Amino acid sequence: MEPPPKQRAARHGDERRRPSLAAAAAADDAVSAAAEEYDPWTAWLYKPRTISVLLVGACLLIWASGALDPEGASSHTSVTSVKRGVWAMIAVFLAYCTLQAPSTILIRPHPAVWRLVHGLAVVYLVALTFLLFQNRDDARQFMKHLYPDLGVELPERSYGADCRLYVPENPKNKFINIYDTLFDEFVVAHVLGWWGKAVMIRNQSLLWVLSIGFELMELTFRHMLPNFNECWWDSIILDILICNWFGIWAGMHTVRYFDGKTYEWVGLSRQPSIMGKVKRSLSQFTPAQWDKDQWQPFMGPLRFVQVLFLCVVFMMVELNTFFLKFCLWIPPRNPLVVYRLILWWLIAIPTIREYNSYLQDRKPVKKVGAFCWLSVAICIVELLICMKFGHGLFHDQMPTWLVIFWSSAGIALVIFLLAWSWRNHQKFRRKML
Repeated sequence: MEPPPKQRAARHGDERRRPSLAAAAAADDAVSAAAEEYDPWTAWLYKPRTISVLLVGACLLIWASGALDPEGASSHTSVTSVKRGVWAMIAVFLAYCTLQAPSTILIRPHPAVWRLVHGLAVVYLVALTFLLFQNRDDARQFMKHLYPDLGVELPERSYGADCRLYVPENPKNKFINIYDTLFDEFVVAHVLGWWGKAVMIRNQSLLWVLSIGFELMELTFRHMLPNFNECWWDSIILDILICNWFGIWAGMHTVRYFDGKTYEWVGLSRQPSIMGKVKRSLSQFTPAQWDKDQWQPFMGPLRFVQVLFLCVVFMMVELNTFFLKFCLWIPPRNPLVVYRLILWWLIAIPTIREYNSYLQDRKPVKKVGAFCWLSVAICIVELLICMKFGHGLFHDQMPTWLVIFWSSAGIALVIFLLAWSWRNHQKFRRKML
């Protein structure tokens, strides 16, 4: 017997909603299934402990806030109380994200780790938004609350003041320029940074586009930041051909190692020896499986723009590093610079996975993941801070030849994409006929 029309409509509505509900619960189901499939020694790590953590957290709040000892808590100054309250607020939010936020596509070393990273990204975005609404002087003084030695104007260092390879008048070292450049703190950052990019992007051609592209960005903004004023041998030989090449080479070797690895996981309790158990424990910090990213930038005009957008965001994040340091008076060796880079690296790992999955998804209606959204939002707010706080700090205008170069490149790109799109349209029409 056929059901009435209303019942049929309701049933069809349920069927249409079922995939979305399944997608929303996929991460939680995966965690629950993992708890059943994992080794008995580690299965307890995947069981929810939300009530226990809630009770422990409440006890910590009682102790830290002095809720049962108001007289002792009143001994703190107002500034100390505000700082303690802000840090406690952040801790509560991160605890909530770790326990209750949706899981991501990454499960190693534990889904809770990436939920915590998601919470850190939200905290960073909110902090940047607060900073955006301050004026430049107040923002610089606000940084003192994070590190007391901040808020002081920094001397700018130019790497291109003397580009001689051989300095005969120097009594200690005739190659002092090369020595100072090689033992600069940014050399290690270059190598490690490009190794990390290679592990995330996993495409050598795209990595070289980013490597050369950022050197072009330094050339473009060298009239604004003295740090970008580098010698030709520093930019071409040391950066591109040595540091970037070595980082990309090491990163691609890491990619090939994980790509050719056989992923057959055996539980910790079933390891026959102590060394086997140690290796299995350490391997928990490696990927559970290795996905081959297929960027395919020349698959079509839209895919080309999407991959180009990824490159633009990458270079914008790196440029923001230098402009934020300049505008907020943060020295290169301050821990805040390292913390930001580590946070961006942790955010970028799931972001690249989500964005590549988005590009390969053939569904007609789709949306980017949470980390992709957060990454773009953080990048935009960082850029807005640089634009607002940098107003009036840069007096030199961009050289005319650079304006002509980038204008010509932009026009050529638009013509290329239009011609490509028209050619594909003509091919499609011929097929239809």
